[in-house]
Amino acid sequence: MKPLLLEEVLTSMGLESTEAHKGVTISNVTHNKFYPDHHTLYFRRNGKTYLNGEKFVDYTDFYIVTDTPFLNMDKLKPEQIIMVDDVMEAFFKFTSYYRHLFNIPVVAVTGTCGKTTTKEMLKHILQKDFTVQATISNKNAGCYNLPYLTGINEETDAAIFETAVSERGDMMEACKYFFPTIGIITMIDVDHTDKFRLFQDYVAEKEKIMEGLNNKGTLIINIDDPHIMSMDFSKYKGEIVTFGKSKFAHLRIENIAFTENSMHFKIKYNNQLYDGIVPGLGEHNVYNAVASIAAALEIGMNMNTAIKRVASFHHLNSHFQIIEGKNQVTVIDDTWKSNPASLKNGLLAFKELAMPSQRKIAILGRMAALGKYAEEEYEKAGLLLKELGIDVLITKGFLAKDIAKAAINAGMDKKNVYHFSEAEEMINFLDSFLQPTDLLYFKTAGNDKVFKDVIRYLRKS
Repeated sequence: MKPLLLEEVLTSMGLESTEAHKGVTISNVTHNKFYPDHHTLYFRRNGKTYLNGEKFVDYTDFYIVTDTPFLNMDKLKPEQIIMVDDVMEAFFKFTSYYRHLFNIPVVAVTGTCGKTTTKEMLKHILQKDFTVQATISNKNAGCYNLPYLTGINEETDAAIFETAVSERGDMMEACKYFFPTIGIITMIDVDHTDKFRLFQDYVAEKEKIMEGLNNKGTLIINIDDPHIMSMDFSKYKGEIVTFGKSKFAHLRIENIAFTENSMHFKIKYNNQLYDGIVPGLGEHNVYNAVASIAAALEIGMNMNTAIKRVASFHHLNSHFQIIEGKNQVTVIDDTWKSNPASLKNGLLAFKELAMPSQRKIAILGRMAALGKYAEEEYEKAGLLLKELGIDVLITKGFLAKDIAKAAINAGMDKKNVYHFSEAEEMINFLDSFLQPTDLLYFKTAGNDKVFKDVIRYLRKS
C-alpha cells in the first residue's frame, strides 16, 4: 500500500481533520478487526460487529471509522474515533480516492468460466515488462477486494482483477473498488442460479460490467456467446473489441487443432494472420488465450510478443491437468470447479484426447449453485455423456446420481454406471477394474477430499 497522510484521507471522505490528525501516516487500511496494526485505518463496516476499544490501546496511530458507538470507546483518544453518518459511504469514498491515485490500466475479468485462466494468461503476458497487481488464484470473493486494491502502489504498472458474480450487487461493488478501464466477458452459462431466481437475472448482473466501466473504456467480449450478444450495448460509449470464430470478430479465431498437450490456432487481426499455441487442451482454452491477448494489445503489447508469451503459459493445477497414472492409465484432474459450461468444455476436450483404443471413464461429482435449473442441467450432462460415447461413468455424492440417471435414460448401459461415496470404496473398485491405457476424467465442484484422495492414489509414484 502507498502510505497516506491521514488528513488527506479524511478530506477525501469529506471530513475535517484536527490538529491531532495532521502529519499522521497511514500504511494499512482494513475492515477486518482481527488484523489490527500500527498506522492503521479500520472501517467498522457493520455496526453490529462486536468491538472493544480496549483491544486497540497499544497500537500506535490506530483509527476507527464508525457510524455507531462501541464498547470502551473512552479507552481510546478522541481523535482515534472518526464518527461518520454512513460508514459504507465513507468507505467507498476512500476506495475511490485510493484507486484514483494511480493512472494505470485496470482490467476486470468476468464470465461464468475462464476468469481465472484468462487473468493468469494476461498476467503471464504482461509481467516481463510490467509490475502487475492481480487476483490471487481464484480468490475473488468480496472480502479480498480491499487488500487487492491497496496492493496497488507506486511500482504498479497494471492491475487485473476477477469480478465474480454470485449474487445481486456483486459486480458494481467490485467496480467501486477497482474502477476498471478494460473489461473482459469470457462466456456466460448457467451458474449461481441458487442466488438468482432467473438465469436472465444472472446475465443482467454480468452486463453491469459496462456500468462499472462507466460506459467508456474498452470492453472485450466473446462474440460467439449468444448470452453475451443478447446484452444491451446501446448505452455503451467506449470501444468494444470482439473475439471468436465469427467473421465479424476483431480477433478472429481460425484453424483450431488439438495436439497431444496443446492447442494450435490462428488469429486474424487487422488483416494479418498470426499462428498461436496455448498449452492445455480444449477450444475454451483458445478462447481464454485470445481474450488475454486482446487485453494485452489494449495495454500496449504487440501481437507477436503476446502470442509468443501465451505459448509458455503454465496452467494452474486441476485445470484439465493431465497426470501420468500407475499401471499405464492417464488421469485428467479437472476438479477446479464444475458447472454446466465447464463440464461440457471438459468432456469435449476429454473426447478429443482419447485414442480409439482407450476406455473413456468419467468420474463426476456435483455441479454447484444451480438452484431450480439443477434438474435440467443434470439431464443435459447425462445426455452429453451418451452423445460423446463415454464408456464408463462413475458418480460420487447423491446429487451426481442425477447425472447417472440421465445418462442411463439417454441410452448408456447401466452396467457401465457406478456410484460411490467414499474414497476407499472407489479406490478398491478401480484397483480391480482399470486396464492399461484407460483414460480417466475427474470433475467436481470445489474442494472434494474424496476426489483428491483417489487422484493422489492413482498418480504414478
